[in-house]
Amino acid sequence: MSIYDKFAEKYYQEAKRDLERALRALQFLDYPQAVFYAQQCVEKCVKALLEVKRRVIYSHGPELLSIFLEVFEKEWVEEFNIIANALEFLTEYYTRSRYPLLFRGEVYGPEEIITRDIAEKGIELAKRVIEVTGNYLKRKHSL
Repeated sequence: MSIYDKFAEKYYQEAKRDLERALRALQFLDYPQAVFYAQQCVEKCVKALLEVKRRVIYSHGPELLSIFLEVFEKEWVEEFNIIANALEFLTEYYTRSRYPLLFRGEVYGPEEIITRDIAEKGIELAKRVIEVTGNYLKRKHSL
């Protein structure tokens, strides 16, 4: 097993832990934390997939989506759309789940922005990304 495969495995394990954290936060009605950990889960899954491709990435946010699309464009499969959609959705809330936001002259805290529906959608997307990532890593013998 290469060092890249080992990193991929560790990223994937951490992603699963982040999903567990998101679920616990949801149970405590802490929707911003639930979204934050769902986003972290998806980000680490993407980094696991990129490690398998020998791409070491330290960035996150929109740049991560761009790198993912570029690296996998030649072997794109339908299930990768799940990952792209999850990254797009959760990237929007990455900062909003942690910091106050100025909007039209008013300041809003994360708990005023992130609703239960947003948290539940983020978690469902993260669950699907975990599944897609696990299947891919198994196919590539990285798990």
